[in-house]
Amino acid sequence: MDKLDSCYKLVEQSSAKGGIRAIEIGNKMDVHRTTAHKYLTSLELMGKVYSDQGFWKTKTGETTIKPLEKEIVIKLPLQGDDWRKLALLEHFARDWEKSFPNDRDNPYRITLDAFNETRTIKITGKNVDDIEFQEMTKLIEQANETISKFDLKRMLKRLKF
Repeated sequence: MDKLDSCYKLVEQSSAKGGIRAIEIGNKMDVHRTTAHKYLTSLELMGKVYSDQGFWKTKTGETTIKPLEKEIVIKLPLQGDDWRKLALLEHFARDWEKSFPNDRDNPYRITLDAFNETRTIKITGKNVDDIEFQEMTKLIEQANETISKFDLKRMLKRLKF
């Protein structure tokens, strides 16, 4: 990313003078002109620069391609003997689906999904790589608190007929 930033700054400085050629960028950055052209093409795909008859200039206004969003998904481990309860719920859910194949309101599957959602942390954004360790720890602690409030044993008792 540092090379792209350097390349962009060179184009930005030269835009007022009519632009800059890829070979000039290569010379100033001490890279081959094809490497400079790759940087320029990347910047062009990001919507930051454009070529006007071989002279590269910065675009003004909004970028045409927005930065990609990333998603981090963290599944928290099961606590205690929750794996047994989950296995039992999964068994009941499958039995329900066999008995009532057209029923979309499977209470066991709904409970399973709700429980799995409480032990999953999803972080989506453009800067998810920049999340500090302390922030991540805080998110995990919050998720653990939510899981502890989800009483799987009580839910199982409530679902049995």
